[in-house]
Amino acid sequence: MKRIHSLAVTVAWLGIATAVAGFARAQDEPSSEPNVVVATVVATVDGQPIYGRDVDRMLAKVIGTRQLNPAMRPLLRAQVLAEVVDRRLVLAYARRMQSGASRAEIDAALAAMESKLAAQERSLAEVLKQRSMTAVDLRRQLNWELTWKKYLGRYITEKRLATYFDAHRREFDGTQLEVSHILLRPPPDAGPEAMDALVEKAREIRRAITSGEISFAEASRKHSAGPSGQSGGRLGLISRRGAMVESFAQAAFALEVGDVSQPVTTRFGVHLIRCDRIVPGSKQPAEVRKPLEEALARELLDRLARVQRQYTPEEFTGKAPYFKPGTRELVVP
Repeated sequence: MKRIHSLAVTVAWLGIATAVAGFARAQDEPSSEPNVVVATVVATVDGQPIYGRDVDRMLAKVIGTRQLNPAMRPLLRAQVLAEVVDRRLVLAYARRMQSGASRAEIDAALAAMESKLAAQERSLAEVLKQRSMTAVDLRRQLNWELTWKKYLGRYITEKRLATYFDAHRREFDGTQLEVSHILLRPPPDAGPEAMDALVEKAREIRRAITSGEISFAEASRKHSAGPSGQSGGRLGLISRRGAMVESFAQAAFALEVGDVSQPVTTRFGVHLIRCDRIVPGSKQPAEVRKPLEEALARELLDRLARVQRQYTPEEFTGKAPYFKPGTRELVVP
């Protein structure tokens, strides 16, 4: 029996997908994840399988050497799977529009890779084994890299960068927010169901705060597991990028002064965030070009995947955590 966890509120990718322009490189490293599932099909896009190894390889890269609470792993796996599905949808879009990489281009990239490996006295078979990949996996990866590079080259223009900056100025111009937060943290040995309880508890705390039953500072002292709890949850000034994990920063920068966020899930637990003060920035587009390009790449990926969904069926086998289609509701096997 599958359990659907109501984590639809501000999940925001836990930092997985903020740099889609470099997304292909996330799979171009050996997996450090133990016991990678090699042949388990976890989803299909247009009838083509996505294997557990595809998700686990990327998940290992996302986690790196960080310690992750076991209760958070299903959510993170579902987010990685959603990203893989979106990539497959983009490749399906490219096939439908006949605008992706050609077989000749993929062959040439493969030949260049083999030549480079030969110069290092390494074989392609050796590298594939090291990365838990098949030849089909590799050709699909090269197809993605070449196709995505084409799309980004056409989509990321100076005009579009300037327009996006104007529409999202506070996220890029160096604006800082003074924020407070309440952190609800699952026990170290908790299962995925613990996150449900924390989200519901966070909703109840938020209701009490917004109705005036309790102040944010008092609620933080009473409920927060973070070190800032005893000081009313005050974290001080944060920037949009770098200081905080992506889902936290994204939710915080959507707030106005005095607003309290809906529950926000990060790898640390479940947060409520309040914006206490806004310090405007003055940076110009040329100073923040890389994050602007990454944001446009994310926008493009989301847009193409959304368009292609009306033509291409996607299904989940239930053998790995996934989001219920059209929602951010987590389904755990």
